[in-house]
Amino acid sequence: MIGLIGISYKTAPLEVRENFSFSKEEIVPFSEMLQQETEISDLVLISTCNRTEIYFSQDIHDNQTAFELVYEVIKKFKNVNDHCWHYFYHRSNAGAVRHLFEVSSGLDSLIIGEDQIIGQVKEAYLRCTEAALTDAVLMRLFQKSFEAGKRVRSETGIKLGITSVSSAAVEMCACLLNGVSDKSVLLVGAGETGNLALQNIVKKGVQKVTITNRTAEKAERTASKYNAETVPFEDFEDHLYESDIVMIATSAVKPLITKEMVVQSLKLRNNQPQVYIDLSVPRNIEKEVAELEHINVLGVDDLQKIVEQTTEKKKESAAKAEIIIDEVVADYSEWLASRSLRPAINTITTNLQAINIEELSTYRKLSTPEMQEIVDDYAKHLTQRYTRLLIKNLKDLTDNGKNIDSLKTINDLFKFV
Repeated sequence: MIGLIGISYKTAPLEVRENFSFSKEEIVPFSEMLQQETEISDLVLISTCNRTEIYFSQDIHDNQTAFELVYEVIKKFKNVNDHCWHYFYHRSNAGAVRHLFEVSSGLDSLIIGEDQIIGQVKEAYLRCTEAALTDAVLMRLFQKSFEAGKRVRSETGIKLGITSVSSAAVEMCACLLNGVSDKSVLLVGAGETGNLALQNIVKKGVQKVTITNRTAEKAERTASKYNAETVPFEDFEDHLYESDIVMIATSAVKPLITKEMVVQSLKLRNNQPQVYIDLSVPRNIEKEVAELEHINVLGVDDLQKIVEQTTEKKKESAAKAEIIIDEVVADYSEWLASRSLRPAINTITTNLQAINIEELSTYRKLSTPEMQEIVDDYAKHLTQRYTRLLIKNLKDLTDNGKNIDSLKTINDLFKFV
């Protein structure tokens, strides 16, 4: 069974999703708890600002039991006591495969066709693979998802226009401030999301940029790309008032920017307006900040207007993308189905070869070396021919593994040897 259990912007508000956000450092400890309590050991965990999804491969539990067990481990690991089952979705087998391909292609994103998600999926897959958490089924699944994502982006127009949460936030920021070319920006957090947001806002004409990051070297590297200044991370609070736009994207589990900080910033700015863009999950800006006069706060759930406009323009491309995904899903399903035939094929091959060896060992006692060679060649030819015939019939009978109802009977049939 291939299983998926997840929570996303479609099923839960940010205040619920942030309780189930995973940091990179939590993935291995979570997998260890999952294996200990469910015996499920093969997984890929994806955690972004818009979703947390766990893909797993197992044949121990029935589908419903597997989903319930994984859900309970998620709650236990994240120390969540509330009943949240109704916020989670779950898919199995072909449903899970299709969902992943749609995620990698940007079809399931808040901004349809966004580019950032495929990089996030690749990063999650590589991290879990390097930690020895993925089996052959998941490896092939995620490799095919990258193929689907690449084809959708190259063969349709889905990536045109706004393609990320970061770019949508920048668009909204530009609308609120009547343009940003004469504005100053402070970026808190120089990771992938922060860099993407900064890249987008610089394209809008922003020239004065200040960057801070927990790791100073990372801030310096980003600053060198944009001729920007840096400030020590522990001091960034003292520099909030200097910028018209503050963008924050870190993995901190608690808000880094508080209402008190912003109130002080407004005093120093003489109440000149500021826009705060929070691209973090969990949120890095206290929700009370949005209540302040002269302050606009944009979060990952505040992009619906631009999303609706973008979605309408991309409907035709999305329809073409679904056709591509159909093809890749069928290709993967064919491969997965054929895997179910391997035990039966191995049984047929091994047992026919065993019969051949056993019967030839008896015959060799009664024949000359010349006759043995002739008989060996004939027996080998006959064994190979019947093996191929039986395997062909097996594939035809099971529709190449898709109809596995008769597989147990077929396996039992060859066990007597």
